[in-house]
Amino acid sequence: MSEVTPERWARLREVRPPHEAIYELATDDFADGFLGISEDGRLHLLVAVNEAPLDLPPDLQSIQVRAVEADKTWLDVSARSHHEELFTLIANKVLNAICVEGRDPGVSVDKIIGDIRAALRPVVLDLSPNVQIGLFGELWVLSNVLFPTIGSQACHKWSGPAGERHDFVGQGVHLEVKTTTRSEPRHEISRLDQLRAPAGKRLLLVSILLERSIGGEATLADLVDEVREKLGSDGHAIDVLDAQLSKLGWHDGLRQTGSLLRFTFRDVQVFEVEGSFPRLPDDYMPPSGVSGIKYSIDVGHLPSLTVPCVQKILESM
Repeated sequence: MSEVTPERWARLREVRPPHEAIYELATDDFADGFLGISEDGRLHLLVAVNEAPLDLPPDLQSIQVRAVEADKTWLDVSARSHHEELFTLIANKVLNAICVEGRDPGVSVDKIIGDIRAALRPVVLDLSPNVQIGLFGELWVLSNVLFPTIGSQACHKWSGPAGERHDFVGQGVHLEVKTTTRSEPRHEISRLDQLRAPAGKRLLLVSILLERSIGGEATLADLVDEVREKLGSDGHAIDVLDAQLSKLGWHDGLRQTGSLLRFTFRDVQVFEVEGSFPRLPDDYMPPSGVSGIKYSIDVGHLPSLTVPCVQKILESM
Protein backbone atom coordinates (compact mmCIF):
# COMPACT_ATOMS: atom_id res chain seq x y z
CA MET A 1 0.00 0.00 0.00
CA SER A 2 1.35 3.43 -0.94
CA GLU A 3 1.94 5.67 2.05
CA VAL A 4 0.77 9.27 2.33
CA THR A 5 3.89 11.38 2.96
CA PRO A 6 4.86 15.07 3.12
CA GLU A 7 6.72 14.51 -0.16
CA ARG A 8 3.50 13.52 -1.90
CA TRP A 9 1.75 16.68 -0.74
CA ALA A 10 4.75 18.75 -1.85
CA ARG A 11 4.71 17.16 -5.30
CA LEU A 12 0.97 17.72 -5.69
CA ARG A 13 1.41 21.39 -4.74
CA GLU A 14 4.21 21.72 -7.27
CA VAL A 15 2.24 20.31 -10.22
CA ARG A 16 -1.19 21.73 -9.32
CA PRO A 17 -2.25 24.29 -11.96
CA PRO A 18 -3.12 27.75 -10.57
CA HIS A 19 -6.75 28.07 -9.42
CA GLU A 20 -7.43 24.38 -10.09
CA ALA A 21 -7.72 21.21 -8.02
CA ILE A 22 -5.55 18.13 -8.46
CA TYR A 23 -6.22 14.53 -7.42
CA GLU A 24 -4.45 11.18 -7.69
CA LEU A 25 -5.07 7.63 -6.48
CA ALA A 26 -4.34 7.43 -2.78
CA THR A 27 -2.75 4.03 -3.27
CA ASP A 28 -2.17 1.98 -6.42
CA ASP A 29 -4.15 -1.06 -5.28
CA PHE A 30 -7.29 0.86 -4.20
CA ALA A 31 -9.49 2.41 -6.90
CA ASP A 32 -11.95 3.94 -4.43
CA GLY A 33 -9.59 6.37 -2.72
CA PHE A 34 -8.02 9.63 -3.90
CA LEU A 35 -5.66 12.23 -2.47
CA GLY A 36 -5.88 15.80 -3.65
CA ILE A 37 -5.42 19.51 -3.11
CA SER A 38 -8.32 21.79 -4.00
CA GLU A 39 -8.05 25.26 -5.50
CA ASP A 40 -8.21 26.88 -2.03
CA GLY A 41 -5.21 24.86 -0.81
CA ARG A 42 -7.13 22.35 1.35
CA LEU A 43 -5.82 18.79 1.54
CA HIS A 44 -8.33 16.04 0.69
CA LEU A 45 -8.79 12.29 1.11
CA LEU A 46 -11.76 10.90 -0.83
CA VAL A 47 -13.03 7.38 -0.07
CA ALA A 48 -16.06 5.80 -1.73
CA VAL A 49 -18.92 4.51 0.44
CA ASN A 50 -22.09 2.61 -0.39
CA GLU A 51 -24.21 5.41 1.06
CA ALA A 52 -23.63 8.61 2.99
CA PRO A 53 -23.70 8.11 6.78
CA LEU A 54 -26.66 9.63 8.59
CA ASP A 55 -24.27 11.41 10.99
CA LEU A 56 -20.88 12.76 9.92
CA PRO A 57 -18.09 13.35 12.45
CA PRO A 58 -18.07 16.93 13.80
CA ASP A 59 -15.21 19.12 12.59
CA LEU A 60 -11.89 18.51 14.33
CA GLN A 61 -10.06 21.86 14.36
CA SER A 62 -9.79 22.53 10.58
CA ILE A 63 -10.39 18.89 9.63
CA GLN A 64 -13.81 18.30 8.09
CA VAL A 65 -15.76 15.32 6.77
CA ARG A 66 -18.35 15.93 4.07
CA ALA A 67 -20.46 13.62 1.87
CA VAL A 68 -20.07 14.27 -1.87
CA GLU A 69 -22.30 12.83 -4.58
CA ALA A 70 -20.63 12.40 -7.98
CA ASP A 71 -20.14 9.20 -9.98
CA LYS A 72 -20.19 7.53 -6.55
CA THR A 73 -20.92 8.57 -3.01
CA TRP A 74 -17.70 9.81 -1.45
CA LEU A 75 -16.60 10.80 2.00
CA ASP A 76 -14.41 13.87 1.57
CA VAL A 77 -12.03 14.23 4.52
CA SER A 78 -10.19 17.55 4.24
CA ALA A 79 -7.98 19.91 6.23
CA ARG A 80 -6.27 23.24 5.90
CA SER A 81 -2.62 23.00 4.96
CA HIS A 82 -1.21 23.99 8.37
CA HIS A 83 -2.67 20.74 9.74
CA GLU A 84 -0.81 18.66 7.15
CA GLU A 85 1.03 16.54 9.74
CA LEU A 86 -2.15 15.59 11.60
CA PHE A 87 -4.09 15.08 8.36
CA THR A 88 -1.36 12.83 6.95
CA LEU A 89 -1.64 10.66 10.07
CA ILE A 90 -5.43 10.45 9.65
CA ALA A 91 -5.17 9.63 5.93
CA ASN A 92 -2.70 6.79 6.53
CA LYS A 93 -4.81 5.34 9.36
CA VAL A 94 -7.97 5.46 7.24
CA LEU A 95 -6.30 3.85 4.23
CA ASN A 96 -4.72 1.15 6.41
CA ALA A 97 -8.08 0.38 8.03
CA ILE A 98 -9.80 0.06 4.65
CA CYS A 99 -7.09 -1.52 2.47
CA VAL A 100 -5.20 -3.69 4.97
CA GLU A 101 -7.74 -4.46 7.67
CA GLY A 102 -10.72 -4.58 5.32
CA ARG A 103 -12.89 -2.33 7.46
CA ASP A 104 -15.91 -0.29 6.38
CA PRO A 105 -14.80 3.11 5.02
CA GLY A 106 -17.48 5.17 6.78
CA VAL A 107 -16.96 3.47 10.12
CA SER A 108 -13.18 3.81 9.77
CA VAL A 109 -13.32 7.56 9.14
CA ASP A 110 -15.68 8.12 12.06
CA LYS A 111 -13.69 6.02 14.54
CA ILE A 112 -10.24 7.35 13.62
CA ILE A 113 -11.27 11.00 13.83
CA GLY A 114 -13.11 10.26 17.08
CA ASP A 115 -9.99 8.63 18.57
CA ILE A 116 -7.81 11.59 17.62
CA ARG A 117 -10.39 14.03 18.97
CA ALA A 118 -10.32 12.24 22.32
CA ALA A 119 -6.50 12.30 22.38
CA LEU A 120 -6.32 16.02 21.59
CA ARG A 121 -9.10 17.21 23.87
CA PRO A 122 -6.94 17.65 27.03
CA VAL A 123 -4.35 19.80 25.23
CA VAL A 124 -6.56 22.16 23.23
CA LEU A 125 -6.06 25.57 24.82
CA ASP A 126 -8.23 28.65 24.70
CA LEU A 127 -6.92 32.05 23.67
CA SER A 128 -6.52 34.57 26.49
CA PRO A 129 -8.67 37.73 26.35
CA ASN A 130 -5.62 39.90 25.59
CA VAL A 131 -4.60 37.68 22.67
CA GLN A 132 -8.14 37.73 21.30
CA ILE A 133 -8.32 41.54 21.53
CA GLY A 134 -4.98 42.01 19.77
CA LEU A 135 -5.69 39.42 17.09
CA PHE A 136 -9.13 40.91 16.44
CA GLY A 137 -7.52 44.28 15.74
CA GLU A 138 -4.87 42.87 13.40
CA LEU A 139 -7.44 40.85 11.44
CA TRP A 140 -9.69 43.93 11.19
CA VAL A 141 -6.81 45.93 9.73
CA LEU A 142 -5.93 43.08 7.36
CA SER A 143 -9.51 42.90 6.08
CA ASN A 144 -10.59 46.55 6.11
CA VAL A 145 -7.42 48.63 5.70
CA LEU A 146 -4.84 46.60 3.79
CA PHE A 147 -6.93 44.26 1.66
CA PRO A 148 -8.88 47.05 -0.12
CA THR A 149 -5.56 48.69 -1.04
CA ILE A 150 -3.08 45.88 -1.82
CA GLY A 151 -5.32 42.81 -2.06
CA SER A 152 -4.25 39.33 -0.97
CA GLN A 153 -0.61 40.46 -0.73
CA ALA A 154 -1.64 41.85 2.66
CA CYS A 155 -1.33 38.35 4.14
CA HIS A 156 2.33 38.23 3.14
CA LYS A 157 2.94 41.54 4.95
CA TRP A 158 1.53 40.26 8.27
CA SER A 159 4.55 39.85 10.53
CA GLY A 160 3.08 40.28 14.03
CA PRO A 161 2.60 36.53 14.67
CA ALA A 162 6.31 36.01 14.05
CA GLY A 163 7.19 38.39 16.91
CA GLU A 164 8.66 41.10 14.69
CA ARG A 165 8.88 44.73 15.78
CA HIS A 166 5.80 45.79 13.80
CA ASP A 167 2.60 43.94 12.93
CA PHE A 168 2.73 44.56 9.15
CA VAL A 169 5.94 45.08 7.20
CA GLY A 170 6.16 46.40 3.65
CA GLN A 171 8.93 47.70 1.43
CA GLY A 172 8.17 51.34 2.17
CA VAL A 173 5.73 51.28 5.08
CA HIS A 174 5.35 49.47 8.41
CA LEU A 175 2.09 49.29 10.41
CA GLU A 176 1.73 48.82 14.15
CA VAL A 177 -1.79 47.93 15.34
CA LYS A 178 -2.91 48.79 18.86
CA THR A 179 -6.32 47.57 20.03
CA THR A 180 -8.03 48.34 23.32
CA THR A 181 -11.39 47.84 25.02
CA ARG A 182 -10.84 50.93 27.20
CA SER A 183 -13.12 53.92 26.77
CA GLU A 184 -10.24 56.10 25.57
CA PRO A 185 -7.46 55.48 22.99
CA ARG A 186 -4.64 54.68 25.38
CA HIS A 187 -2.22 51.98 24.30
CA GLU A 188 0.68 50.16 25.90
CA ILE A 189 4.02 50.16 24.10
CA SER A 190 5.97 47.05 24.97
CA ARG A 191 9.27 47.53 23.11
CA LEU A 192 11.80 50.34 22.97
CA ASP A 193 11.87 50.19 19.16
CA GLN A 194 8.14 49.62 18.60
CA LEU A 195 7.51 53.26 17.66
CA ARG A 196 10.68 53.69 15.70
CA ALA A 197 10.38 53.80 11.92
CA PRO A 198 13.08 51.77 10.13
CA ALA A 199 15.53 53.82 8.11
CA GLY A 200 14.00 54.99 4.84
CA LYS A 201 10.49 53.77 5.74
CA ARG A 202 7.31 55.29 7.14
CA LEU A 203 5.55 53.97 10.24
CA LEU A 204 1.80 54.13 10.76
CA LEU A 205 0.06 53.38 14.04
CA VAL A 206 -3.51 52.07 13.79
CA SER A 207 -5.53 52.72 16.97
CA ILE A 208 -8.64 50.54 17.32
CA LEU A 209 -11.31 50.84 20.01
CA LEU A 210 -13.54 47.84 20.74
CA GLU A 211 -16.38 47.22 23.13
CA ARG A 212 -16.41 43.80 24.72
CA SER A 213 -19.87 42.46 25.59
CA ILE A 214 -21.97 39.30 25.35
CA GLY A 215 -24.09 41.13 22.78
CA GLY A 216 -21.12 42.06 20.61
CA GLU A 217 -21.41 41.99 16.84
CA ALA A 218 -18.49 39.72 15.98
CA THR A 219 -15.93 37.20 17.23
CA LEU A 220 -12.52 36.20 15.95
CA ALA A 221 -14.19 33.41 14.00
CA ASP A 222 -16.26 35.94 12.08
CA LEU A 223 -13.17 37.93 11.11
CA VAL A 224 -11.23 34.80 10.12
CA ASP A 225 -14.11 33.80 7.84
CA GLU A 226 -14.35 37.33 6.44
CA VAL A 227 -10.67 37.39 5.48
CA ARG A 228 -10.76 33.88 4.00
CA GLU A 229 -13.79 34.81 1.90
CA LYS A 230 -12.01 37.88 0.54
CA LEU A 231 -8.99 35.75 -0.38
CA GLY A 232 -11.24 33.65 -2.59
CA SER A 233 -9.24 31.02 -4.47
CA ASP A 234 -5.78 32.43 -3.68
CA GLY A 235 -4.58 29.22 -2.06
CA HIS A 236 -1.08 30.50 -1.34
CA ALA A 237 -2.38 33.54 0.54
CA ILE A 238 -4.81 31.31 2.45
CA ASP A 239 -1.93 29.02 3.44
CA VAL A 240 0.06 32.05 4.70
CA LEU A 241 -2.97 33.32 6.65
CA ASP A 242 -3.56 29.94 8.29
CA ALA A 243 0.12 29.56 9.19
CA GLN A 244 0.17 32.97 10.86
CA LEU A 245 -3.07 32.29 12.74
CA SER A 246 -1.65 28.99 13.97
CA LYS A 247 1.41 30.76 15.42
CA LEU A 248 -0.93 32.82 17.60
CA GLY A 249 -2.79 29.75 18.83
CA TRP A 250 -5.88 30.04 16.66
CA HIS A 251 -7.56 26.80 15.62
CA ASP A 252 -11.03 26.20 14.24
CA GLY A 253 -11.88 24.08 17.27
CA LEU A 254 -12.22 27.33 19.24
CA ARG A 255 -15.52 27.90 17.44
CA GLN A 256 -17.02 25.06 19.48
CA THR A 257 -15.56 25.85 22.91
CA GLY A 258 -17.67 28.86 23.85
CA SER A 259 -14.49 30.73 24.81
CA LEU A 260 -14.55 33.29 22.00
CA LEU A 261 -15.24 36.83 23.16
CA ARG A 262 -17.73 39.04 21.34
CA PHE A 263 -16.78 42.57 20.30
CA THR A 264 -18.48 45.60 18.84
CA PHE A 265 -16.26 47.81 16.71
CA ARG A 266 -16.25 51.40 18.02
CA ASP A 267 -13.61 53.45 16.23
CA VAL A 268 -10.35 53.41 14.29
CA GLN A 269 -7.79 56.14 13.75
CA VAL A 270 -4.51 56.02 11.84
CA PHE A 271 -1.49 58.17 12.72
CA GLU A 272 1.93 58.59 11.18
CA VAL A 273 4.62 58.13 13.80
CA GLU A 274 6.85 61.15 13.25
CA GLY A 275 7.62 64.55 14.69
CA SER A 276 5.84 65.19 17.98
CA PHE A 277 4.03 61.86 18.10
CA PRO A 278 4.15 60.68 21.76
CA ARG A 279 7.00 58.18 22.15
CA LEU A 280 10.48 57.76 23.51
CA PRO A 281 13.18 59.50 21.45
CA ASP A 282 14.82 57.32 18.80
CA ASP A 283 18.22 57.81 20.48
CA TYR A 284 16.92 56.95 23.97
CA MET A 285 19.04 54.38 25.77
CA PRO A 286 17.80 52.81 29.04
CA PRO A 287 20.08 52.87 32.09
CA SER A 288 22.58 50.07 32.40
CA GLY A 289 20.94 46.91 33.69
CA VAL A 290 17.41 47.82 32.46
CA SER A 291 16.46 45.13 29.96
CA GLY A 292 13.01 46.37 28.96
CA ILE A 293 10.58 49.25 29.30
CA LYS A 294 6.79 49.46 28.92
CA TYR A 295 4.92 52.73 28.70
CA SER A 296 1.47 53.99 27.69
CA ILE A 297 0.53 56.61 25.11
CA ASP A 298 -2.71 58.58 24.66
CA VAL A 299 -3.52 59.41 21.04
CA GLY A 300 -6.95 60.91 21.73
CA HIS A 301 -5.78 64.50 21.21
CA LEU A 302 -3.83 63.87 17.99
CA PRO A 303 -5.06 64.61 14.44
CA SER A 304 -5.50 61.38 12.51
CA LEU A 305 -4.87 60.73 8.82
CA THR A 306 -7.74 60.77 6.34
CA VAL A 307 -8.74 57.62 4.47
CA PRO A 308 -7.38 58.85 1.09
CA CYS A 309 -4.09 59.81 2.77
CA VAL A 310 -3.76 56.36 4.35
CA GLN A 311 -4.53 54.67 1.05
CA LYS A 312 -1.91 56.79 -0.72
CA ILE A 313 0.75 55.89 1.86
CA LEU A 314 -0.11 52.19 1.71
CA GLU A 315 0.43 52.11 -2.04
CA SER A 316 4.16 52.06 -1.27
CA MET A 317 3.90 48.87 0.79
